[in-house]
Amino acid sequence: MSAAVRAKHRAQTVSRLCHLRGNYRYLPGSARLAYRFHIVPTFTKIVAATDFSEDSERAIEYAEELARRFGAEITVLHVDQPLSPVMMSPDFGAGVDIGAMSRIAEEQRLLAQSEIDKIVARMRDAGLKARSLLRVGSPFLEIINTSQSENADLIVLGTHGRTGLAHVLMGSVAERVVQKAGCPVLTIRHPDRKFKHPLDK
Repeated sequence: MSAAVRAKHRAQTVSRLCHLRGNYRYLPGSARLAYRFHIVPTFTKIVAATDFSEDSERAIEYAEELARRFGAEITVLHVDQPLSPVMMSPDFGAGVDIGAMSRIAEEQRLLAQSEIDKIVARMRDAGLKARSLLRVGSPFLEIINTSQSENADLIVLGTHGRTGLAHVLMGSVAERVVQKAGCPVLTIRHPDRKFKHPLDK
């Protein structure tokens, strides 16, 4: 799918969002919006979660388009998962350098912060209000907590993570966020990703 076609599809979907009413609706194509209340959407603060996957990149594009339409502020969020307490234990293994693992984790966080700062800089250059936020913890919980602390009107995220596998990482995170979030959630599926029924071989 060309960039022009993707942009047209994104604009059409966002246009439908601007006029959507009801409790729960499925949108055409790859975007899905979950509503908890009967409202007319008016977005002022959007949390766009990213793990830097292709699905997340498309989710960011939708967040930008919505922010442009509504004059909303975007918080670009990345959640870094901490090392497991078991891995940090001295009993984990004599050959494991805990200090080195901690340094690698810190370097990864610095790289992640740099990436979301680049995304925010691009948004600001395009005239959007945006800021970056890096949290450490469970992705599902931190996305929910951030949406609450930021008083977000909308959460936008991809349906799949960097693995590209259904129900793994961002996929399972997206499902749990949709189920538990106190605000609308827009999930974005990459157009090249086809639905596969769990019972299909």
